[in-house]
Amino acid sequence: MARLPDQADRDRLGAELDTSFLCLAGAGAGKTHELVERMVAVVASGLAPVEAMAAITFTRKAAGELRGRFFLGLRARAAAATGERGRRLAVAVERIDQCYIGTIHAFCAALLRQRPLEAGLSPDFSEVEDREEVGMLRRGWDRFVQNR
Repeated sequence: MARLPDQADRDRLGAELDTSFLCLAGAGAGKTHELVERMVAVVASGLAPVEAMAAITFTRKAAGELRGRFFLGLRARAAAATGERGRRLAVAVERIDQCYIGTIHAFCAALLRQRPLEAGLSPDFSEVEDREEVGMLRRGWDRFVQNR
């Protein structure tokens, strides 16, 4: 199999588990695969329990796919692992719902719900739905154009 042009970077993702990385790549480049592998490795190594992890994406679809793949990755590695590593992975499978995997919008909303008054929001605020967002963007653009 041919070596990928970015294989050195992929290798670092798997080896440097205590380093933060920013990954920017196009669709189909393997971002989700690499992230899942890294998250499973972090749990297996004991660097962080699953409940201390967060993975933030831009779309609900991507978040759902990531959660599913992470669960399957944990389960597969737990079945093959023994000793303390196996125990950590098995616990992670049981506690996967305590890991935050979601969109940036939902993550920010959760943070704002913890301290809405300090953020200048009503405690019962809600996020804008997709259809509402389109209308808001159009109205904002129209106001911008009219004020130019």
